[in-house]
Amino acid sequence: MVLLNFTLTPEAAAKVHDLLVCLGKFSDAVAIEARRERFTFTALNSSKSAYAALSLDSKQFFTNYECVPSHGGPDGRFTCSMYTKALLSVFKGRLYDPLGRDGAIDRCEVSVQDRPDETQCRFIVKMVCNQGVIKTYKLTYEAVDVMHALFDRNVAKNKWSMHSGALKEYIEYFGTKTEMLDIFAGEDGRAIFKSYTEKISNGKEILKHPLVTAVAVNTSDFEEFNVQPGLHIIISVKDFKAIVTHADTLKTNLKAYHSQPTRPLQFSYGCDGLLCEFTLMTSGDYNAAATPTPVPQQVPSRSDSRAQSAATERAESRSMRSEMPPPVEPASRRSTRRRNPGSRKASSPRSAEPDPESLFVRQEEEEEDARWEPVDYNNEEGESLGWDASAEHNAAAFPTFRDSGSLSRTETEDSNEALAPTQRVSQIKGLW
Repeated sequence: MVLLNFTLTPEAAAKVHDLLVCLGKFSDAVAIEARRERFTFTALNSSKSAYAALSLDSKQFFTNYECVPSHGGPDGRFTCSMYTKALLSVFKGRLYDPLGRDGAIDRCEVSVQDRPDETQCRFIVKMVCNQGVIKTYKLTYEAVDVMHALFDRNVAKNKWSMHSGALKEYIEYFGTKTEMLDIFAGEDGRAIFKSYTEKISNGKEILKHPLVTAVAVNTSDFEEFNVQPGLHIIISVKDFKAIVTHADTLKTNLKAYHSQPTRPLQFSYGCDGLLCEFTLMTSGDYNAAATPTPVPQQVPSRSDSRAQSAATERAESRSMRSEMPPPVEPASRRSTRRRNPGSRKASSPRSAEPDPESLFVRQEEEEEDARWEPVDYNNEEGESLGWDASAEHNAAAFPTFRDSGSLSRTETEDSNEALAPTQRVSQIKGLW
């Protein structure tokens, strides 16, 4: 049997409505975790690339709070899941009205019906209105095992903070059809928020010049700004807009913590007993962070960074060719060239047919390998992000997500029992 009862003021009930609207943009279902000291709403999107946890302090956020889980002792918890729209139908937007007009409430009482003498388990919400009218809602919930994403801020050396009101003005410039947001710091004392989409398809028609919007902000406008120049962190525009919009309802500062591209980024903010944390998976460019060259004022595009990376790999391949002797030509190919003496004069290294037994790779194949190579190829320090439910953590009494990039490469490979790639993609053409 679970004992869970708490009471909300009209202001607190309105904040619950706002956070449910925010979580509804990440997932159709919201998970609830109740402990003795806090009450948490969590959401994980379908692609498992964005995780949200909004915690309500039992002493500051509620006027009355009592939680006694059925098992687990002092550290036990009660968990369940419900549809976000079902909760939004109860916690409506006009719960709080300073003038006390119709629709406002006096208090909100919530309890969980989970007793042996009851035939059904329900999540009961009572809205006590100012006129003495009581509206009772009995919602069906599902018992689930709630998981959490672990984020280590000690390794997140890059961080910045800005008031949510200023960020709300900036996101209004982003196009409605843009998908990605590139956040990076230049060496000219400015931070760039660039929203873009690589292409827009409408049937057979493809927009050749996709919309790109860049907003430059002086670093002096931030409350705190400590980011490595040239480091590109790419996240979803939709997720960023949802976070900034909700943070603006609290009129507080939004803080960001991250380390390297492909490692998670976390946004954090809160006030009055409400703490909001959003952990997002990222992409980006390692070369931009490692290269000490100054960044021009013009915002670089993704195609420029890819071209620069491909040119670097081609240069390394040419130097390898000059240092290593050519391989011994097979006898079958020598006999073929004797029968066709004119083919040697007509061919050139650029137009020669690929030798399946050759050690070297043509330039076209190098570019293909650059497109399909792993994220951490030729980068011993970069680690890819993975969501691991093993959660070897001190607080790991319950399942959690863990960033596999926080482990060393040896530990990660041993735990996953995986083998590193041994050949290029271009070498296995024709096998299927």
